[in-house]
Amino acid sequence: MPQARLLQPTDNLEIAETLARAFQNESGWSYVIPDPKLRARRLAGAFHLFLRDEHRKGAVYGTDGVEAVTLWRGPGQARDSMFDTARMIIPFVQRLRFSILRGLEVANLIEKHLPTEPFWYLHYAGCDPAFQGKGFGGAAIQAGLERADQDGLPAYLETADEHNIALYQRFGFAVKHSWQVPEGPQFWGMQRPGKTRH
Repeated sequence: MPQARLLQPTDNLEIAETLARAFQNESGWSYVIPDPKLRARRLAGAFHLFLRDEHRKGAVYGTDGVEAVTLWRGPGQARDSMFDTARMIIPFVQRLRFSILRGLEVANLIEKHLPTEPFWYLHYAGCDPAFQGKGFGGAAIQAGLERADQDGLPAYLETADEHNIALYQRFGFAVKHSWQVPEGPQFWGMQRPGKTRH
């Protein structure tokens, strides 16, 4: 079985490339950057920007060869502060250009649906398509869930691809709500209850 480990900022280049391949055909990013060629060119740069904060705000787990990655934000870190948003907006505009408007639309809707109680947030989970179905993604997800369980806290995520629902249900997540981006994809918010500490 593949094993997952805590990844470090020195792994960010590989992490961004893996996530870019994983999200190339994902519904949310396909809405934000509709042109597939443009999406292929810009996704790795966008994920590299996300990774500036992810290690600090939570934990990044991945398999040994970075075939699969999960970005987790810890309790109280799911929502970006005004300072973080202001600091990141210019680099994101440079990466995404006009796609930033759709990106902000999706990000605002996601934030409105985040839980209010403390939780661990599975911000992104992705597996290189060449390694899907081989347990790599599951290992990266499980590593983050074990971290959430140490705190006895629930875990939350959202997905814009309906076929992912069954995958996350196998890890104990259940659909909490769903919402539609106007003229865009549907999202499902899923939550896994916290484990009681002994």
